[in-house]
Amino acid sequence: MYRLLTEWMDSSRMWVTEQPTFKRAVQAVGLELERKGIVDPAFTRIVLEQETILPSGVSDVAIPVSVIDVPTQICKQNGISLLHLNHPCEVKTIAGEVIRARLVLIVTATTDSKKQAYHKLIDDLLMDDEALQALSHIQSRAGLFHLQANFLEAFSY
Repeated sequence: MYRLLTEWMDSSRMWVTEQPTFKRAVQAVGLELERKGIVDPAFTRIVLEQETILPSGVSDVAIPVSVIDVPTQICKQNGISLLHLNHPCEVKTIAGEVIRARLVLIVTATTDSKKQAYHKLIDDLLMDDEALQALSHIQSRAGLFHLQANFLEAFSY
């Protein structure tokens, strides 16, 4: 699992926020994603609208997370971005349950095949409690680099 983490998790696509709500966290990361040319300016509006129809919360995992599947038409670059929430935010799951997400994983794919590949990686991560817990404790890009550099053998298979 860890080998897969190093393949798709780039420290330049990781942010830590103090924002107290999911909406404000999405607005903050949306500005960063737009500034880096990863998404169109419509990102925040579309994601927040999408959230009312198809909630992004995932509850049946070691660490409650939100997985935002950004529509391909507003994505400019392929990748998965990580938003670490210093203040867990309330997010609904598809079942209508409210969770307090500690991480937000944002899938930006320009094609459906790339999107499917990223979702496979995220599914693998969500099934690996140790890797997910380690990822949830990262407080900085340097921390992500440390995790990638020092635990490679422990999580490789």
